[in-house]
Amino acid sequence: MRFGIALRVGLAMTVLLAGGCTSAHGGVAGRASVATQFPDPVTSQFPATKATALQAILTRVVSDYAHTHLMGAPGITAAVLSDHGSWAGAAGNGGDGTKLTPNAMMAIDSITKTFIAAEVMGLAARGKVNLNAPLSIYVPHSLTANGATVRQTLSMRSGLIDPPGAVVEAMVGAQTAAPAKRWTALETLAYLKPRSSAPGGVPVYANTNYLLLGMLIEKITGRTVAQVERADLFTPAGLGRIVAQDAERPTPPVAAPPHSLRVTPDGYLPSRVLARSGLDSFAGIAADAATVAKWGYQLYGGRLLPIESVRAMMTQPSTGSVAPGRGYGLGTMVFMGLSPDATYGHSGLDPGYTSLLAVVPARHLAAAVLIPDSGRDTESIMRDLLAVLG
Repeated sequence: MRFGIALRVGLAMTVLLAGGCTSAHGGVAGRASVATQFPDPVTSQFPATKATALQAILTRVVSDYAHTHLMGAPGITAAVLSDHGSWAGAAGNGGDGTKLTPNAMMAIDSITKTFIAAEVMGLAARGKVNLNAPLSIYVPHSLTANGATVRQTLSMRSGLIDPPGAVVEAMVGAQTAAPAKRWTALETLAYLKPRSSAPGGVPVYANTNYLLLGMLIEKITGRTVAQVERADLFTPAGLGRIVAQDAERPTPPVAAPPHSLRVTPDGYLPSRVLARSGLDSFAGIAADAATVAKWGYQLYGGRLLPIESVRAMMTQPSTGSVAPGRGYGLGTMVFMGLSPDATYGHSGLDPGYTSLLAVVPARHLAAAVLIPDSGRDTESIMRDLLAVLG
């Protein structure tokens, strides 16, 4: 989720999963699974009956939304990748009225956190970062002076608390007034003034954690977050339609944000001002649904990082949740209620976009839902898609 306009509908979580709970050991309701390496994905299409059923879900969602909203229905794209078939579909239109295609790029907002967490875990696996060391060793700052470790920062247990929405809105206004200026992470933190308390305890969702982790990555690697993502993650994972904004520009086709957002089209999603300003370490990536699904398959399928690192990402360090039905591991949401089997991934809420990545390790399956509209219920859509897949 992004600092900015999305805060009008809730900074941490806008659409919450209903039901399910974490166990006393931080596990998940439903059949658990242990991370193991997935086999090569099968890119051939699912049988026609299954593909038709999946497409029907998207068509129904757009139709149902149109019946209840006078301003018209935004479209939707979705994709599935597994070791027994794949699928991608689209229904409806983007915010500019253009018919969506399955490969339309959208901002994926906080799904970006899975990339940042993967990079930090990769650095740790190579001995360049100690997850149990204080973050202040790598990023000296007043916000890291409370002794929170890198691991606690990854798991939203650093004690950091994001600022009120009014402060964020003021910052967005300042950015919009001077669109040529690119704010650094330090300038962003200085403006927002997040609060810091004692680390540990239950997770509290705060974007500030990943702003600081982006600073860690740049300090250790000597490269920008965008450069690191491209070289260490996008290319090795074989991801095609994906960009790290605003260092990289989305390529057509793209899904325009809703007209109500009132941004001037400038080639970025939803706009360059909202895609930059030091926020790229937790919200800057844009991609299409098939690419997001492939990322989930590669990451949580243990095909990029050592399997021990993947297991750590999927494990909650403590009981508690960041919202009903969502626990938090290391840059990873632990979902309850999406599937009978343990399900992992992340959601995203951007000004103008809502997204969800869900991976079911027991079924060697990854799925993504992208919608060019804010605050949509992607969980119910994902639940229906996973039910069709059996």
